[in-house]
Amino acid sequence: MAKLTVKQENFCNYYIETGNASEAYRRAYSCDKMKDETVNVKASELLNNGKITVRVKQLQDALQKRSDITKDEVIKELSSIVRSRVTDVLSAKGMTVRIKSIEELPDEVVACISSIKKIKGGIEVKFYDKIAAIDRLSKMLGWDKATKIDMQGSVPVKEWLSKFGGDEE
Repeated sequence: MAKLTVKQENFCNYYIETGNASEAYRRAYSCDKMKDETVNVKASELLNNGKITVRVKQLQDALQKRSDITKDEVIKELSSIVRSRVTDVLSAKGMTVRIKSIEELPDEVVACISSIKKIKGGIEVKFYDKIAAIDRLSKMLGWDKATKIDMQGSVPVKEWLSKFGGDEE
């Protein structure tokens, strides 16, 4: 395979770093006088270039080997965040609320806590964002793929409802 230019290699590295092709393109190339739309198109074209795709995959594989984190581990962590409940860290009896000690909590619950701090009148426990975890899991599992709808032809209402759900009114 042909060797990448310095700018192409930089684009690949910046893409791995940011996860955003347009931002990677701006960092790797001179874009001061380009419109955002032009940058987006150029970045997309680069990302669709076979040499670039192969190099990005190589960098991702190398990064995963260094991090030693698998997709299964990420899914497990995100799933724990989705399933976490405030009752995992506190217990209530009547008007008395008690926060459990960290030692009492299972590791998967502790991993869901983003911060614990003392505040006026008590202690504040914050969990990682459950909606963000659901969103990330949906992307990883392919649940958020776009649904293609043929706008050219007409589709009977019952057929459309059977594909996309809902009730006929």
